[in-house]
Amino acid sequence: MRIQLRKATRCGQSLVEYGLVLALIAIVAILVVKAVGTKTASTFDNIQSTMTSQGIAATVPQSASS
Repeated sequence: MRIQLRKATRCGQSLVEYGLVLALIAIVAILVVKAVGTKTASTFDNIQSTMTSQGIAATVPQSASS
């Protein structure tokens, strides 16, 4: 009976460890996506500003006329 109790405890312990690793990976992934998203948005804003100042593109998209 003691052997079964120890085995169950080890299984529960490893499950908690996997959960903690998964949570850590999720947190890191969220932070990376936020950082990359901010840089990407900034880059597109710079491109839009440059194109608008040179008269290449309008700031408001033109709707298609039918």
